[in-house]
Amino acid sequence: MVIGEVGEPTWMPFERIIQQNLTTALILEDDADWDFRIRSILTDFSHGVRRLPELITQSELHSRNPPEASDEKLSQLELAKRSSISVPPLSGRSIPKSGPYGRDWDVLWLGHCGAQLSPSSPHSPDRITIPNDPTVPEPQHLKPMSQAKLDQLGSLYPPHTRVIHRANSTLCTIAYAVTQSGARKLLYEFGIREFNKGYDFAVSDFCNGLTRGAKRETMPLCITVQPPIFSHHFPVKMKSDIMGVGAGGKEVGTRYVRWSVRMNLERLVKGEEGIVEQWEDDKKAS
Repeated sequence: MVIGEVGEPTWMPFERIIQQNLTTALILEDDADWDFRIRSILTDFSHGVRRLPELITQSELHSRNPPEASDEKLSQLELAKRSSISVPPLSGRSIPKSGPYGRDWDVLWLGHCGAQLSPSSPHSPDRITIPNDPTVPEPQHLKPMSQAKLDQLGSLYPPHTRVIHRANSTLCTIAYAVTQSGARKLLYEFGIREFNKGYDFAVSDFCNGLTRGAKRETMPLCITVQPPIFSHHFPVKMKSDIMGVGAGGKEVGTRYVRWSVRMNLERLVKGEEGIVEQWEDDKKAS
């Protein structure tokens, strides 16, 4: 794990990853938060993310064929369904100790404040869903800020579904992992070649193949997940780099995370029982 220090250049973690010859590394912002059940979440995620690169390769090969006219008649719900395959939660399959998340990617975008789904691929699925995940809030809670629009995810997939897909217009680098190859590419892109915008926007362009001189055949492979596994925590009293003040006032708590570690930290320290849940299911709807 690598945590960037305040005031250091954005590319410094990549230099350390390369110098120490780390195979993979996780980079966290200091106000990141996660669910108590992070182990089970990452277990499910690992099964999906190891399979996804091959699906993306197959989908890209299929996309070179002329589009079928019948696709235009499909609804967004049907397109999402056909673009996805499921991995049952808490699969009984073992996880390899070496490379539990695979290494056929450059960036795993695990924590963000908003992402678009990858383009639909109805004839060669390139999204992986984890259905019936109890750590995922219901659709009415899926949005990055209280006054923001609801995430498209909630209207296209059943409640409590987590989706793993190729990163597409993803914002906020709350938590992301890189491979050795990915670190070298990012260091070259932003430490040597060109760095002229906010870091998360720059990484988003990098992942979308929008940087200067980028070519489709050399695009990096960036994978993300919705809802994010890590999210920004907005404290009640303590100051944060991101205060979360908008039309609805100051944000408090952690979006997307049901059993927040930070919101229950005092209980943990004092040894108190019971967990305060932030995004409870609507019992009336159920």
